[in-house]
Amino acid sequence: MAPSTHAHKRATRLVAVAAAACLALTACGDDSDASSGTDSGTTSNLTGEPIKIGYAASQSGPQASNGLNGAGVAQAWAKYTNAHGGVDGHPVEFEIVDTKNTVPGATSVVQNFLDNDESDAILLTDLVAEGAMGKMLTDVDTPILSGGGSSDLLWANVPGTFQPVSGSTYTVKAYVQVARTAGGTKFAWAACAEVAVCQENGGKAIAYAKEVGLQTENVQLFSASAANYTAECLSYVGKGVDVIAMNIGIATGARVMADCLQQGYQGKWSMMNSGFDQAKVAEVSGAQTAGSSQGFPWWADDPKVETYRQAMKQYSPDTQWQGGNTTSVWAMLELFKKAMETAKPATIDRASILTAMYAVKDETLGGLLPEPVTFTEGQPSKPVGCSWLFSYNAGDENPKSLPVEGTPGNGATGDLASTCIGY
Repeated sequence: MAPSTHAHKRATRLVAVAAAACLALTACGDDSDASSGTDSGTTSNLTGEPIKIGYAASQSGPQASNGLNGAGVAQAWAKYTNAHGGVDGHPVEFEIVDTKNTVPGATSVVQNFLDNDESDAILLTDLVAEGAMGKMLTDVDTPILSGGGSSDLLWANVPGTFQPVSGSTYTVKAYVQVARTAGGTKFAWAACAEVAVCQENGGKAIAYAKEVGLQTENVQLFSASAANYTAECLSYVGKGVDVIAMNIGIATGARVMADCLQQGYQGKWSMMNSGFDQAKVAEVSGAQTAGSSQGFPWWADDPKVETYRQAMKQYSPDTQWQGGNTTSVWAMLELFKKAMETAKPATIDRASILTAMYAVKDETLGGLLPEPVTFTEGQPSKPVGCSWLFSYNAGDENPKSLPVEGTPGNGATGDLASTCIGY
């Protein structure tokens, strides 16, 4: 874009600041619809230039819950932040668009944000599509923020993408680590049939489980459209499996759990990140889980976590906020906020946000991140090798943190203390 056009755009925005409160109140009369919308919170007392973030979020498709819940977090975070001074006086506005959990859908949405210079940054939540987006996001001038992403093909390989939580390489090992910590001896992998990487990760996990001395069973595929899972469950029971790793979206996963328990399965379920939803698991009577969360523990007795809980209850009460995917989105946005408030850029644009993000050094957000995070210009995000381990049984009020193995990765204490596995 020519400098004169860029300057004109910024001048137009500054003129619009005086009207931002009116626009924001109009947007916040109710929540954005499920597929697209803008939600910027109350900004009547904010005079800074608005920060506009395009949010490409999967809100339909096989793992729609990730984007739907992520959108709820973004809306709550913006409303809370704007009601408490904004980002150093700047109101935050999100435009949320459905990526439909497909590579064409996600690339189209992200490309539109890239082409529209009104978007100062892009937040991305699409676990199905993100791994195929590395080429299109290489050498772009726009900061790409992780909304609970997991694909190391993107976040650990493309400079200008910012990922402060564990990715897929770590997660494969974490499933196995959780199984061992929970006392499992025979490990199986339940994979979503709709996404190839679910099965690919299963092969890696089975190989790693064998390395650390667990007995294993072959990967089994589970289709969301199946009428029941009786045959697969009977196979698990007959072979003496006592820990099943659930690399399946929670809507299907809850059905698998219920069917297997009905067929006599008495073991535990190893669950990670967006594959675990406390409210959904609570509905499966008899379910016993052990898990790893890439996002901070939502049950932690900590003022920062209490702020998260209260903001979600106040501003996005219908969002399933009790999960690692949702807390990782909140942590990403809090990291963005701290980076911007530390840098205090004179102008809000893509370049100034990139500069602010690259200034992040050894940041843990007081325990909201699993290990110290540093971003370096010209380099992709360093893979994170820590998370939070927990157990949760249907009927429990909240998960219970499992004991930290070794020194906490983030230097925190109590429930916020993280466990590191590394690579």
